[in-house]
Amino acid sequence: MSERGGADLLGDVPALLCADRVVMALLLADQLPGLVDQDPEDAWIDAPRGTAGGRAEKIAAAIDDWWGACTLFVIHSDGAGDPAEARKNCIEPGVEAARKRRAELSFPIAARIPVREIEAWMLADPEAFRTILGESAAPARPADPEREIDPKATLRRILKEGGVRRPPERLHAFFGERVRFDALRSLPAFQEFERELIAALRGLATAPPDGPAMA
Repeated sequence: MSERGGADLLGDVPALLCADRVVMALLLADQLPGLVDQDPEDAWIDAPRGTAGGRAEKIAAAIDDWWGACTLFVIHSDGAGDPAEARKNCIEPGVEAARKRRAELSFPIAARIPVREIEAWMLADPEAFRTILGESAAPARPADPEREIDPKATLRRILKEGGVRRPPERLHAFFGERVRFDALRSLPAFQEFERELIAALRGLATAPPDGPAMA
């Protein structure tokens, strides 16, 4: 991987599950050992202030603004119960607009679309809860987190019942660093994200020195 790192396009979504640097580094070690020998850096990015237009225009503006600093873009959108529709309406128009702006260049992109909210992924691993609630904790987690109508409320309830006063929004990095891949891989939306991210990382690992491969 070059000296440039990965970037998240936040748009109007809340804070992330975890730093993509952690996710990418772990996935590289697990899936692509030896192909990339540098620890990637990440940045949370958005369109420049005052960018006109909707989400698609803002995604394109953010990629255009950060092109020189990043080799991989991860675009997040909550699925709101229909990930395919979220991809069609919230991700693909932005990617298309970005490629029109820089048709002469290539940039690997991975979409991260939980079925409803990113908090569902935080509910996936009981071990992560034992770390924060105590080894004897047995919180009433949903059997299928991605079927939860309001995973953020479920997470808030579990934390409150366990005596944790911090809101879920302040614990995304905590869970992101501790939720095990084995647990996340039970979630179809994470499986799709992993496939896209691994494909993008594989393209970067085998890209020529002058730039990343086409996604």
